Amino acid sequence: MTPVNDQVFQLLRTKAKQNKDATDATFHAFTSLKLILQHIERELKHVMVKEDARIKIQYTDRGTFEAELKVADDVLIFIMHTNAFVFEPGHSIWKTGYVSLNKARGTCGMISIYNFLSDAMKYERGGETGQLVGRIFVNSENHFFVEGKRQIGILHSDYPTQVVSEEFMQSIVEACLVYSMDIDVTVPPIDAMKEITVSDALNYTIQTAIGESKKLGFKFQNSGDDVEA
Repeated sequence: MTPVNDQVFQLLRTKAKQNKDATDATFHAFTSLKLILQHIERELKHVMVKEDARIKIQYTDRGTFEAELKVADDVLIFIMHTNAFVFEPGHSIWKTGYVSLNKARGTCGMISIYNFLSDAMKYERGGETGQLVGRIFVNSENHFFVEGKRQIGILHSDYPTQVVSEEFMQSIVEACLVYSMDIDVTVPPIDAMKEITVSDALNYTIQTAIGESKKLGFKFQNSGDDVEA
């Protein structure tokens, strides 16, 4: 047998190491995020149990790479992706001096944040969808930035200077909560509700068959940190 190609070793020392460093840093940030979610749960419960006990606040650890925070009618689910990512060439981070000096700084882990209606989860309305509220990107040096709607992305877009901290993580969660709770549930069009299947009527509840939604209505741009309504 011939020796293994040196290029393989070179990629292990560079690409593979960059990816591992980024996901390790992201996992550390995600672990901190879970503690922040528990802190927010305690703070909100302490106040709301006295003011209005009907309003439910609950944190749930959904496993190594997932966490959930239920606040009143909304559920935020946080998912850490286990892979590292590199942005497309036209992305704005490549234009920063911070990344142009060291391309490895453009390799990031990612935490996605989804918003669901809490009743959709409670009553298992499987046809309803969650909306992507924001994405947190963390590199091997613990620098981060956030893509998201309104204040979620605007307040956390300074990638060259922002370093993961409890203060930053809490502000991200709070911005996601404010944005999610501020979006009203819209009435579905009558044509979308005029029929249900026999299977729905026999096997589930009518509540399960009738969908509701929040009209968040945004998509991520292919370039840039912001999102478009």
